[in-house]
Amino acid sequence: MIPFTKPIVGEEEIEAVKRVLESGMLAEGKVSRELEKLFAEYTGTKFATVTNNGTTALSTALEAMGLEPGDEVITSPFTFIASANSIAMIGAVPVFVDIKPDTYNLDPELIEDAITDKTRAIMPVHIFGMPSDMNHILEIAESHDLQVIEDACQAHGAEVDGKKVGSLGHVGAFSFYATKNMMTGEGGMITTDNEELLDEILMVKNHGRGKEGGYSHYRIGYNNRMMDIVSAIGIEQLRRLPKAVKQRRENAKEYDDFLSEFDSISPQAEKPGLMSSYHLYAPCIYSEKITRDELVTALRSEGVGSRAVYALPCHLQGTYLNIHKWRWAKFVDYPNYSSMHLPVSEEIGQRHFDIPVHPSLTEEDKEHIKNAFYKILG
Repeated sequence: MIPFTKPIVGEEEIEAVKRVLESGMLAEGKVSRELEKLFAEYTGTKFATVTNNGTTALSTALEAMGLEPGDEVITSPFTFIASANSIAMIGAVPVFVDIKPDTYNLDPELIEDAITDKTRAIMPVHIFGMPSDMNHILEIAESHDLQVIEDACQAHGAEVDGKKVGSLGHVGAFSFYATKNMMTGEGGMITTDNEELLDEILMVKNHGRGKEGGYSHYRIGYNNRMMDIVSAIGIEQLRRLPKAVKQRRENAKEYDDFLSEFDSISPQAEKPGLMSSYHLYAPCIYSEKITRDELVTALRSEGVGSRAVYALPCHLQGTYLNIHKWRWAKFVDYPNYSSMHLPVSEEIGQRHFDIPVHPSLTEEDKEHIKNAFYKILG
């Protein structure tokens, strides 16, 4: 079976971890500071700080931005549930807005209608590595005095008009989970140009501790730190990232070319000015002869790793159908998510599937994948 994802770990990562272990300094320290410096340079932001995963990168940033219980954050329903959960876990309200059928990202034309007097922020998700329409979203945010947090957890290396994602909004959040373009097993990063916001982020992620260090604490905070062992892997992975993104894009271009032979297959669209980093390659199937699930099963039987990642959008997940059981429901008036109908998200959920696009694919692997499609779709 050709796996749909494959982490790349070499001697460089092993030696980097070994150096940290031998140093005896395992907790978040100078190695993490080096990763933060390098990642800020890579994304073109003034500041970056590590967290222990992508979910805490999102929730830490949201809490540091001053969101309060009942505040609304507009976001996408077509994403991993951590995007919405990071909003709900601090007492804010996820407001789901439908997506565009070609990019699978938030539809800016629908955002304005979702803004209320409780709206405080917009969280676009750069799904599968494809950047959102940030120029349009930022215009809307500015006109309504809203903050923008980029969920870039799947989009390391993606760009909008030549600028890296994570540098476009007020704050960006990344995940270093084991399947990501840049991975540390678990881990995350927050990026921003706002030093005051950074100070709040640092306190939220480290028990409310002040910049002077020691044991002076100024607000309720958490332990969302990341170990230097993990950061050591991250430094080596960051060095691999540009080459890895280039290879992913080349693989995706090959898929675009050969899949254009099938009228029933529609790849995720890369619009002018947007550069996807292709965390996943996830086209949609529009056919009366074969369903998405049948296609996934057939691909697997041919030895091609495939799956439907977000078949059930967030607003249809049990988490939000049962939101009245969440502890914040005593204080927050949540919408009736069960009554929501977001037709594009729901249709893409039933039609998309992914196939391997990772840099470890060989020419033989890609030829095998192409032949599987020819065999299945004729």
